[in-house]
Amino acid sequence: MGGAATAVKDRVDEAKTTAHDTIDKAAEAARPTVEKLSSTAHVAVDKMSTAASQAAGMMTEKAGQMKDLQDQVIADTRVRVREKPMTALAIAAGAGFILSRLLRR
Repeated sequence: MGGAATAVKDRVDEAKTTAHDTIDKAAEAARPTVEKLSSTAHVAVDKMSTAASQAAGMMTEKAGQMKDLQDQVIADTRVRVREKPMTALAIAAGAGFILSRLLRR
């Protein structure tokens, strides 16, 4: 029985070696494809990152422009109210009346 056990052990070792060799060959064959996919993925991530950074920069710039515009409109409105306070009061009262009518419905 010792000889049979040794023969089985030798066959198991041979199968193990064959399996390892097959796995190594498959990994080696897949390596160029995996590297190409990895490279392509890195390029895509870099492009998305650049686009997102540019978009964030543009959003920040536009937000600043909108703030400047808001400040200008407020300043212009203040000047007009100071120049013609009665007209401003009449416009505010009219707008309030119209809004109350619209919101009442």
